[in-house]
Amino acid sequence: EYIPPTWFEELGSSLSIRAQYVLSGNLRDLFPLPGENGPNFVSFECALWHVLGARGFGALLLHDPVDGLRLHYECDPRYEEALNDCGIEIGTVASTPEALAALARAVATEDRLPIALVLDYASMLSRTPSAATEKLFVAMDKLSRAPRPERPDNGVDYPPRNPILWLVERPGDLPEWFAAGNPALRDIAIALPDLGDRFAFAQQLVLRLDGEGIHDEAELHKRTEQFAVRCEGMSLIEMRDIVDLSVAEGFPLTRIADALRSYRIGTTRNPWTSTVMRSRIKNAMDLLDKRVKGQPRALERTYDILVRSVMGLSGAQTSARGNRPRGVLFFVGPTGVGKTELAKAVTEVLFGDETAMQRFDMSEFMGQDSIGRLIGPPPGAPGHENGGELVNTVRARPFSVFLFDEIEKGHPRILDAFLQILDDGRLSDTRGETGYFSEALIIFTSNVGIIGGDRSNNMGQSIVPADTHEVLEQKLTQAVGNHFRYELKRPELMNRMGQNIVAFEFIHPTSGEVIFNAVLGRVIAAVREEHGVAITLTDGAKAQLLELCTGELGDGGRGIGNRIESNFINPLSRLLFQREGTGELTIHGVREQGRETVLECE
Repeated sequence: EYIPPTWFEELGSSLSIRAQYVLSGNLRDLFPLPGENGPNFVSFECALWHVLGARGFGALLLHDPVDGLRLHYECDPRYEEALNDCGIEIGTVASTPEALAALARAVATEDRLPIALVLDYASMLSRTPSAATEKLFVAMDKLSRAPRPERPDNGVDYPPRNPILWLVERPGDLPEWFAAGNPALRDIAIALPDLGDRFAFAQQLVLRLDGEGIHDEAELHKRTEQFAVRCEGMSLIEMRDIVDLSVAEGFPLTRIADALRSYRIGTTRNPWTSTVMRSRIKNAMDLLDKRVKGQPRALERTYDILVRSVMGLSGAQTSARGNRPRGVLFFVGPTGVGKTELAKAVTEVLFGDETAMQRFDMSEFMGQDSIGRLIGPPPGAPGHENGGELVNTVRARPFSVFLFDEIEKGHPRILDAFLQILDDGRLSDTRGETGYFSEALIIFTSNVGIIGGDRSNNMGQSIVPADTHEVLEQKLTQAVGNHFRYELKRPELMNRMGQNIVAFEFIHPTSGEVIFNAVLGRVIAAVREEHGVAITLTDGAKAQLLELCTGELGDGGRGIGNRIESNFINPLSRLLFQREGTGELTIHGVREQGRETVLECE
């Protein structure tokens, strides 16, 4: 069943009462018109003429700064002579605001010919403000409020007035005083095609593709529907371009997803399906365990989500999974327990290089205006032409891990951007450029739920080291949910996280010793590599250093590393400086002397 776009009726039903229109949005797309064998998809200009012609208009005039005034090609060419007789000359370029105002006045006050005038690229007028453009809008405002002309009484049911239609990029491109609060002027947003229109267009497009691997009509229908669903947020012209790309690359319909990926991110290469990445994933637990100590449950949970991401099954229960990020992880737990380190390890597993992680510290985005850093300043503001950091980054490196550290610190307006990323897998900046996250892994970290409101119990801590992993996981998951639902008023963001919350435990003495040994080993290896000195600690010295560095585990693994720096690296640096040329160094004691640590050695 043919269902016309909503703007058809919105425009058509108001032609009797509105003098001018501001049309914005999806103006350069295709639109469905009824046909014998299904809808015919035509340009905006043709769709506009379809609406106006059905309302009794005889001609559609279009003006832009390059081609000047022209008659829509479907109109009766005899209108050109009639227009010339009225002083409206086809081919004229209204190159000044005064000339444009005169053209609009000639059309609007013409009482014999039922015509409409489109002023294309009108956004350019307000971007170069001058006394002349101000007078133009004053003239147009007065024209919109003027009484409509008297039509000749010759028995023809003419439309009551000749409208002026402004085509702009964004609704706010015309002066606010002119576009707002004027009952004779109406804003109409031309929306992107809905699923019904995308599916109807896809049914025509897929006829151009090889049907290799398609066994029956039911499978053809399913594949076509999937294509339409995955093109959510795209225009019909973009869908046509994707099919053109498929034809050029020789992709059958079963590989339309590869063409869609190539269209969005510029390459058909897909690291997620490479044998190298799958081989690395098989050995991922070993690499993760080497870098993050004392978090076996968190590593297992992370590994499961990684495997799901590589297999392309993240969000498999949803219809829009092809657009969503490859995977989402939400790391929550005490400070210093390895959340950021695990994010780096995950990046190394996936891409062989932890620098493929794009990190955004959300403590830098606490202000209301900080959203401009992510998606770009508004039009007219300094830096608008540079776009937003987040969109630019994903456009440059779509196959990446994106880490949003301490997500709870970001301003609530920024969280709205994450809704779009998690739901649609895309984000647009203020320039209109779109970045796609469908090939990215998203990681959030948070300390939510560690400190509660009641400081009379457990020093205000909601979770304590004595909690079992099951209790800790339950407390943290509930705390995260409550934070998003009640404090941030963003329950929908929590819903998008799904079951991707990974709870980290406190560092216990056993895992603290493991972390201590790993960090100490890295320090000794670095000394050997950098200075050629072999460092040996006796069992007694190592036990003394262990006690100094792990006596207080409240700061987690980061605290252990900091204490190794102050109690071992600093005094060791002094020793190496004093004993330059030493090839071996055996430490048989570690003791505190005043506020310093002394290494006793031979």
